[in-house]
Amino acid sequence: MAKKEKVKKTNDERILDQNHIEFESYTFDFVGGRQMDSSKEAKELGTDERSILKTIVLQGSNGDRDYVVVCLPITFEIDLKLVARELNEKQLHLADNKNLINITGYVHGANTPIGINVRKGFPIYFDERIQEFDKIWVSAGKVGRSVGVKREELVKLVKGHYINIEK
Repeated sequence: MAKKEKVKKTNDERILDQNHIEFESYTFDFVGGRQMDSSKEAKELGTDERSILKTIVLQGSNGDRDYVVVCLPITFEIDLKLVARELNEKQLHLADNKNLINITGYVHGANTPIGINVRKGFPIYFDERIQEFDKIWVSAGKVGRSVGVKREELVKLVKGHYINIEK
């Protein structure tokens, strides 16, 4: 009989455990630096692809410590002007991808609201349209790994807020 290989939990999965938040882990192929098609991923998960979120780090105009994190469905595009207006910021722009590891502690493709909020304390904002889903999927803090959690439990954990992110 073959042994079942034990998968090592990510730090973000441990944070969920410590906060008694149930989650489901999902590993997907990340071949050649490109993730699988979102519709294929959603089909494998048995969910709407709008419940799978990407995490984007934005920098404000107030210097190197002025960061906010927005989470929106992977099929949506962010409207930076709209988000800046929603947050009463003069201007927001994407944080430098080459410097993400220094800003958030994660490489591009592994950013997650879980660890970013717990470790860095950056404010977290979610696209208001995800409120139609009971369960959402975010990165588990490792490229090619996601976690599915109850939306309200995650929002509460990261002290998140809902805003309009896309027109």
